[in-house]
Amino acid sequence: MTVHVVGAGLAGLSAAVSLLDAGIDVRVHEAAPVPGGRCRSYHDPQLDRRIDTGTHLLLGANVEALAYLRRLDALDRVLEVAPAAYPFFDLASGRRWTVRPTPCGLVSAFRPVALAALNTEPGEASWGVMASVFGRLIGERACRPWIARTGIGDALIDPAVQRLGDRLACGRRLTGLAIDKARVRTLIFGEESLDLSLGDRVILAVPPFAAAAVMPTLIVPTEFRAIVNAHFRVSRRTPLPRLVGLTGGLAQWALWREDVVSATVSAADLLLADAPETLIDRFWPEMAAAFELDESRPIGRIVKERRATIAATPEMERLRPAARTALANLMLAGDWIRTGLPGTLEGAVRSGTAAMRLALA
Repeated sequence: MTVHVVGAGLAGLSAAVSLLDAGIDVRVHEAAPVPGGRCRSYHDPQLDRRIDTGTHLLLGANVEALAYLRRLDALDRVLEVAPAAYPFFDLASGRRWTVRPTPCGLVSAFRPVALAALNTEPGEASWGVMASVFGRLIGERACRPWIARTGIGDALIDPAVQRLGDRLACGRRLTGLAIDKARVRTLIFGEESLDLSLGDRVILAVPPFAAAAVMPTLIVPTEFRAIVNAHFRVSRRTPLPRLVGLTGGLAQWALWREDVVSATVSAADLLLADAPETLIDRFWPEMAAAFELDESRPIGRIVKERRATIAATPEMERLRPAARTALANLMLAGDWIRTGLPGTLEGAVRSGTAAMRLALA
């Protein structure tokens, strides 16, 4: 049996690594020139630094994502903040405080945490999904932040790519499926066709719109929310990553890693039309204040993820499909399927694990 994983984002890679560890022959096909999807790092020529597509954060409650790191022997690539503590800074008043995992502390950080997890304004978000997030934040250990030391790609993507080796092929876009008797018989990659053996399985770990393109009858979420990030190369270095929650301004979170400072805004659709230079001018004073950096505005880079996650609204929740499909040998994976979680790193890994188990069954 060979399992073909289509998509080398975090969901596809987690499924592939689990299958490989189980002794299964696995092949991963990725449309983009490089793996990682929305969870990758890349060298930015303007900053001359490797930056993340976004500021990603794990929590101690993300047990499946942390287990994935352990399987890859990559747990040392993330920094555990213990005991749990979240520094906050109010940009309007200059007040600083620290949120700790107490009932009072969690209430005070509700909106920033909810926005970061759901990428949707709490007022329009599904209460069920919101409860699934906060219901896991029980106890100090569950609330601990885990921050990638040098980049999210280095922690979550690169070790999986190394483990897979030549089993991963990039630049292979799935354009169609040939179906016979409720089974996928052929994977179509442009001009190339790949016929499946009777026992082969397929895990489709692509974005919802890409899945619907090759499976027109599949019902998928159609509404998304954006995330906007600003990255600045600064003159000072920090020995360990520093994360600060922000209120009273534009940015919601600030991360200082090595000599790059990054700002993040979730549910950022209203910022998509703003010019990069305009956003850089707005973000830099907030980053300088958050980290007490006394320097003129450095080189900056704006990264806009227009479809960063599906909208975590009740309407979109009803459109999330299960991992199992009507085709006997085809499973779905991705943070957009029905995982019980919003579009997070933990949800992506969980979906890959669910698809892997179905493939083995």
